[in-house]
Amino acid sequence: MSAGRQFQMVYLLLERGRMTANELAERLEVSPRTVLRDVDALSAAGVPVYTTQGAGGGVALLDGYVLDRAAFSDEEQRQILAALQSLPGQEGEQALSKLSALFRRGQEDWLRVNLSRWGAGEADNEKFRLLKRAVLERQTLAFEYASSYGSTRPRRALPARLVFKGQGWYLQAFDLEREAYRTFRLSRILSPAFTGEVFHRRLAPPDIDFPGEIPPLFRVEARLRFASCLAYRVYDEFDQSCVTRREEDGSLVVEAVFPEDQWLYGYLLSFGAGVEVLAPDTLRRRLAALGQEIFRAHSGKPDTPCQVSDAMMEPSQTKEVPVMEQYKDMKFCQSCGMPLAPGVAMGTEADGGESPDYCGYCYKGGQFTGEMTMEEMIDFCTPMMVQGNPGMTAEQAKAQMHQFFPMLKRWKK
Repeated sequence: MSAGRQFQMVYLLLERGRMTANELAERLEVSPRTVLRDVDALSAAGVPVYTTQGAGGGVALLDGYVLDRAAFSDEEQRQILAALQSLPGQEGEQALSKLSALFRRGQEDWLRVNLSRWGAGEADNEKFRLLKRAVLERQTLAFEYASSYGSTRPRRALPARLVFKGQGWYLQAFDLEREAYRTFRLSRILSPAFTGEVFHRRLAPPDIDFPGEIPPLFRVEARLRFASCLAYRVYDEFDQSCVTRREEDGSLVVEAVFPEDQWLYGYLLSFGAGVEVLAPDTLRRRLAALGQEIFRAHSGKPDTPCQVSDAMMEPSQTKEVPVMEQYKDMKFCQSCGMPLAPGVAMGTEADGGESPDYCGYCYKGGQFTGEMTMEEMIDFCTPMMVQGNPGMTAEQAKAQMHQFFPMLKRWKK
């Protein structure tokens, strides 16, 4: 039995006096049988915990019991104090002070966690405390979320757990509108609030292994070269195993997998001229085209046409002709609307054969590569369509895709 669960059970019984085995099982996320085994183990360790049968029965501690530090080994005491030390805010400090006194240990100040971004004051810590409370009290949340696809929309979700991954905190929750688990980066959660609804559904989100809100539909395996002066950022943001080569001039070659969305282009641009995309060519061309647009916006020179990539839609030649009309004789991916021009990687069926309808980004092994609504697909494609059509606004791009996408096989009613 884990020391963490043992401590939590005793703490709950000290706080509430008596709880049924089912109540403890739900709170600790184990079976009632495991709760009863834990009761036996606690009793064997000298904790005066007992069970009673019948109406009003349950699990309780003897009256007047005070938590005995002997219930925990030295290592378990250190682990508990370290966990409390990582909690932000007053409640963590108070619990740390009480247990440090109980265990007769000084508060070893070897770890300090501050969740706030530079210049953010207490706002990030307050948000973390609210979300933690929502998880523990099973409170339904409402908030605005700024996704990496360029949209900000209201969400209602059942919070499951907080996760620290890479360089940021995430909330895993069950999205009530999409009826699926989603992962939200805390910094992009805006104005979170309780709805006043308590939920009792048992949540079991998948392991987090991706950056952002949903498993990325489009992933790109990139090879990048960073200037030697950016070595500090390379080792800040990539595992050492991603650095495949150090060149004679000190530059570093990095290979990594990214979600190919608006976030990726902003991320690469944050390195300025200190990064070069070596592969794939599509990512290299798109980044170059975006750099040209930035140059034109700041140089005061008139717009000149540019090609973003073979997979991007070209600007219409006249305002009267919709972008899609130019491609009436072309074949499109029946999921994302990408023109299936020669050289574009096609999707595969379950038997390994080439799919006649879908691109390789959307469809592999007879299945779509990610669960997504048509609206989410449009949000994903909007930034790339705008990049490929200088002068087009996001609203215009979405309007055209709302007309076009319902005709695609995947989205037909």
